[in-house]
Parts: sequence; structure tokens; C-alpha cells
Amino acid sequence: MIWNRDRLYEEVWQSPLTHLAARLGVSNTSLKQICVNADIPLPPPGYWNKLAAGKPVPTRPPLGPSRRGIERAQFPGPRPQEENPLTQADRDAVTASVSSVAVPKSLRSPHPLIARLRDNVDFRRKHVGMISNGAMREALQIAELTATDERRLRILDTLFKELAARGWQINLEKSREFSAAHEEGQIYFKLNERIRRESIARRPPTNAFEELIWRPTTQIFHRTGSLVFEINSRGSDIRSKWEDSEKAGVEERLPEILGSFLLWARLWKHEKPQRQLRAAQMAEAQSLRKEQMAEAARVREAAQTEQRQERERWAALLGASEAWRDAAVARAFVEELATRIGSSDEPIDGKPTSDWLEWARRRIAETDPLTGGAMAALRRILGKS
Repeated sequence: MIWNRDRLYEEVWQSPLTHLAARLGVSNTSLKQICVNADIPLPPPGYWNKLAAGKPVPTRPPLGPSRRGIERAQFPGPRPQEENPLTQADRDAVTASVSSVAVPKSLRSPHPLIARLRDNVDFRRKHVGMISNGAMREALQIAELTATDERRLRILDTLFKELAARGWQINLEKSREFSAAHEEGQIYFKLNERIRRESIARRPPTNAFEELIWRPTTQIFHRTGSLVFEINSRGSDIRSKWEDSEKAGVEERLPEILGSFLLWARLWKHEKPQRQLRAAQMAEAQSLRKEQMAEAARVREAAQTEQRQERERWAALLGASEAWRDAAVARAFVEELATRIGSSDEPIDGKPTSDWLEWARRRIAETDPLTGGAMAALRRILGKS
């Protein structure tokens, strides 16, 4: 929705900013900034409490011009409560398609990424990533694969192959995290071993230097052998976390894990029209913003041009007044010369005195801004001639 300044000005003085922001679908801070940028005066702090208590409140100031040229603002509006587009039929179809998926007891013909994690120690250590805490890093560095590491690789290998068969692209992202890209979207996920932290007491310091850096406890990290699978996508009732329990390990939950990926793909497909609509709305908002910025630039340029022209007109006025004053003084001086010289026509530099007096009067007329008339002088001052 697009509102003009006049409407927004009226609304911010009809109800508290927090209420109006909720109606417009923006935060209170964003709405306040929009009003500030558009030079819309806002009620002072405590205004609504005083009004509710029947106390006197300041008079509403008038809406002046926008210094930035902002005359309109676009708001998304309150987001409607959308129903979950995933139907029970979607969930049943996904469940049926993954029911036969199982993690094998051994790793055979592994996915290329899993093969690197299994066989390349340096790559496996790099996949762990840089951990600032030395004790944590030591616990995570994997040189020789444990039984839990083997489980992790088998689970991931089965998941990667099942997703690849359905058109997903698997990539290794930041430390200990993967991504699965679908034509409709992308999911970030990880399957890692849970790490247990233990605090143990440190021996007392034995010298002054140790006292400066001494801490009463130190942290030790232990690998627990328990796996946790997490999908980082949020905003839906699709399950996103599984971990080993007494009833079942993560490998027994793989059909449900794979099903979550497939449900996300269906959800993206259902939401594609809404995403396209939001993209169109965002493009419209960006276009409006560019238009506002261009208009603001035009206003600034026009103001700068007017200021420059004003300076030029003022300079021309001062110059003309100075020339007029000089001409008046010179004219009076020449006439005084003529009076004192009288009828004498003694030649100077080969010319009679009368010729030199005529030359002086002609030069004064040329420099006098009023010689051609007052209107002509004013037009020259204003740059209109």
C-alpha cells in the first residue's frame, strides 16, 4: 500500500505510532524513521498518556514541505494469517515414497563427498573448521574414524544418494554443515556428534605471572557417541531436528529426515506464487524508492540552482549600484570641470578641451547602468537580457 505525506501526517496524530506501525506491517522504528525522512512532525514523548489522562497536550504543528522531496511512502501492510499449504495428502505421499529407505550396515560405493570425508584425513580435518577453543578443536579433530564417525558417514551417504536421485545438489558449506539445493530452494543441514563439556579445577598458581592469567577452572570436551541431525530451515511445522535416543538412532529416523526435505520442496512449490508476488512487490518498492531518490535529487538540484542564481543576482545588483554611484560621482566631477574651465578651448594632446569633456560624458554614459532605462537595468541585474 502506498500512502502520501498528508495521509500519514493525519494518521500519526490519530493513534500511537506502535498501533499504526502494526497496521502498516512495519516496525515502530521503521515508521518513525520514514516520518523523520519525510519531515512529518510526530507527537512528543508522553503525548498519548497525557491525552488519555485528560491532561493538556501540545498543539499539533502544521505539515511543512518535505526537504528531501519525499511525498509518498510504501508499506507492506499487515501480513495475513496464511494456512499451511501442505495438505495431509502431501504428507501421506511423501511418507509412502520414503518408507523403504534404509541405512546399510556398511559403506559401499560412497557419494564423492562422503568418499573424501572417509579417505582424506586433511580434508576431514578441514571440514571440522577452525575452532577458537583449543580443547574443543582437539575433541573434534578426526584422524582415525570411530564407530560413531562410521555411522555418521553411512547416514549422510544414504541421504545424499536419495536426494541426488530426486534432483537435489549436495554441497559442503561452512564447517560441519552441508547444503542441499533444489530447483525451488535450498536447505542447510548438519549431522554431528554431540560434544559434552566438563569443567575441572586448575591447580593454584605458583608464581606472580601465573596469578595474572590464572582461572579457577578449565574446560574439557568429550565426544559422546550420540548423533544429532538438524535442518536450519524454519517457519513451518515441518520437523527439523532428530537425535539418538534409547528407542532409536538417527539412522532409523532417516525416512522421516528425507521426508522433511521432500516436504520442503513441496512447500516451496506451493508458495511459489506468493514468492513471485513478494518479489514483484519488492521490485515495486525499489522502483518507488528510486523515483523518490530521483525526485529528491531534482529538488536539491533546483534548490542549488536557485541559490546560485540568487547569489549571481545579488552580485549583479551590487555591481550595478556601484557602477551607478561611480557614474554619478564622475558626472558631477565632469560638470564641475566644465564649469571651471568655462569657454576655454585650449588643446590637450592635439584635441580641444570640449572634445575631452565630451569623451568623459560619453564614457560615463556607457558605464552608467541606468543609461538605457530603469527596466533595462533591472533585466540585466536579473539575467533576463
